[in-house]
Amino acid sequence: MWKSKKITFAVFIAFTMAASAFANGGIRWYWNATGTPPAEITLKNDADISLKKENLTLRFVDDSVIVDCDYILFNKSGSDKQIEFAFNITDAYNDSLIYYSIFLNGEKIPSDFHKETSWDEIESVYKFWELSKLTLASKKESKVSVTYRVQTSNDGMHYANKFNDNSFIYNLYPALSFGNGIIEDFNITVDITDILSWGGKLKKIEGIDLSFNNSDRILSRHYSNFDLNKHRQLKITYNIKNWYFRSLYEQYAKYPVINADSELTEGKTIYAAANMSDHNCDTAWVEGKSDFGKGQKIKINIKGWITQVLLVNGFRKTEKTFYENNRIKRIALYVDGVRLGEMEFPDRKYCRVDMTNILDEGELLNLGDFFGENNLSKVLQSGRGFISDSNIEIEILDVYRGTKYNDTCVSDIYVIAAQIPIP
Repeated sequence: MWKSKKITFAVFIAFTMAASAFANGGIRWYWNATGTPPAEITLKNDADISLKKENLTLRFVDDSVIVDCDYILFNKSGSDKQIEFAFNITDAYNDSLIYYSIFLNGEKIPSDFHKETSWDEIESVYKFWELSKLTLASKKESKVSVTYRVQTSNDGMHYANKFNDNSFIYNLYPALSFGNGIIEDFNITVDITDILSWGGKLKKIEGIDLSFNNSDRILSRHYSNFDLNKHRQLKITYNIKNWYFRSLYEQYAKYPVINADSELTEGKTIYAAANMSDHNCDTAWVEGKSDFGKGQKIKINIKGWITQVLLVNGFRKTEKTFYENNRIKRIALYVDGVRLGEMEFPDRKYCRVDMTNILDEGELLNLGDFFGENNLSKVLQSGRGFISDSNIEIEILDVYRGTKYNDTCVSDIYVIAAQIPIP
């Protein structure tokens, strides 16, 4: 089993005159459900600095989030104040932050990379942060802008029967250290256009009152006197399983020879087993027996190891061909002649299939569930899936009956041998 990474992002502001405060920001997720505390920075409140306005934009792009945040800070003291703005990253590998930049009144400010070694409950890790020096003018508003891109978490496994949700957590509470912890003018925008374009779904928004419909692409809301004592953290959960599958397939697709015990021939048309490897809904394999094809086997001939097999059930050319013909209901799976177990498919409604809905409509064989104590020799302990010396066989046990024909159809089969876990 592969473990998901734990990364904590937080944004701190440390004042050089023995005063300090938080700025908003940050992302947090977990490794082995424990989490890791941020780097040790002593923080104190500075009543002279108030957060007049914050504009926060979160754009979800595949398995990453692009964060753009503008803070309008007012220094009411009679002198300028120099602050150190530390963007904190707790990540043993320091590789999920794609980029980071900070600006003061439109001018890009350099940042110095720092790291320290610390110990958590799991292992000794490095803690990293980007440190920038900013000067806030006396009796004036200053605009501090931070932009960065980070990958979100996903606990999916190579041969899971589903791809788990991604989660993004943005810590709101650091800005409590500005004045009384009230943002006079707070604006938030959540852009999920890219998620929806891949058939993804926004599942839940927690920690802030921001309602949405399944068709909404951009969510926006304005808050007056936003109280950070009541809203400490924003969590957004979403799913992009079709994007993950496409990414894995593009990198790690296998192209086996696919055969079957029989094929239907009608005049000059042959509904051949090869149609299952062309990834075209307009073609399909149809078994050639007089009954529904009980006991007929689809044979995937491949050497080596495989992590995923996905079957697109039924004749998907049109709604008519889908419902008039049989669809597989129940199968048995064999690897190199050894019967590993059975699996039942749901009776889905008709839908054309492409990479934007492939995991919504396809049947992902949960290969891990097929392995019992007598078959452990076929499982790679590294999590790669299973070894096949010669072929995989899918046997038809039962079907959903068509309205007109007693022919059982399969449109496509996808095979993947991935080398890395899903992020």
